[in-house]
Amino acid sequence: MRRGTLDNDQWWQQLAPAERRALRSRRESRPLHVVGRFVEPGDGEPTDDVTDYYEYLVNHEILLVDARPFHICSAHPAARAAVASGIVPSTFLCPRHDEACPMRQLLGTRPGRDLQLSVEEAAR
Repeated sequence: MRRGTLDNDQWWQQLAPAERRALRSRRESRPLHVVGRFVEPGDGEPTDDVTDYYEYLVNHEILLVDARPFHICSAHPAARAAVASGIVPSTFLCPRHDEACPMRQLLGTRPGRDLQLSVEEAAR
């Protein structure tokens, strides 16, 4: 364990009882997925619950409706800001000019369209 980090048991013990109950009930509900839908530029709506949404999204895949899963980038502030807002604009440019940028690959599947992101329950 790195200095300054908590293991899972320590983290769990530091949570208030209400927080533990909320996490337990969430675990028992249907699994969540990050879903991406392409929209016309400027038509997307920023997510309302930025903190929970962003924390969920950082280490997950984006499932495009009727497409394969894509990984998202959180390697630099521009990518994190786009993802945190819930909208990856069609004009997003990789600050690293990386040809393998996952964000550009994702946007390249529907050129000229913004990507609206949301966290949704999986269908049963």
